[in-house]
Amino acid sequence: MIQNLWNRLEVWAEANAPAMLEDLNPGADHADVISLQDSLGMELPTTFVESLKIHNGESDGWPFKVFAGRGAYLTTEDILKNWNLRKEIAREMAAYEEELKERVIEVDGPVKAVSFSPRWIPFMDCNSDIFWAMDFDPEDGGVVGQIIEVDFEGASWKVIADSFEGFLHTHVTSLEANEYQFILDQPTC
Repeated sequence: MIQNLWNRLEVWAEANAPAMLEDLNPGADHADVISLQDSLGMELPTTFVESLKIHNGESDGWPFKVFAGRGAYLTTEDILKNWNLRKEIAREMAAYEEELKERVIEVDGPVKAVSFSPRWIPFMDCNSDIFWAMDFDPEDGGVVGQIIEVDFEGASWKVIADSFEGFLHTHVTSLEANEYQFILDQPTC
């Protein structure tokens, strides 16, 4: 299914916005995926591993391309860097977590309003202000592996898909329905 979704995305992009494919990397090798999982201390969903083996993120995160202005699609190496950075920020902010919860303007869906959970695996990032992650630590009623968007600038935490596959499916379907206007030099996030 993931291969089919990437094929549909690529067909659409070649016909409508070829620049969005310019910086897509070839797939990660098995050793890179295993190393990432070992470093994270958790197994990634099969569909996300399959996706990484098709395209290991984008080589240049600016302007954001493949995910239509949302954020840079991270490589295995960048996922680990982003995860480690966010864990460090969360440690530094630990004393302010209760205040953070009070300042969150919007929580949409069963996502914890914390600065970061080590059980969140970021796969897209926008200037470190907004990130998208697989959530393996959902709030009660959530789905393990759900996709969340955390926007520190907008003080918004929300669930946007039940899985990476669902996220990719929605993105591809939106592209095919022409629900995006592409201005590749002006990202939306």
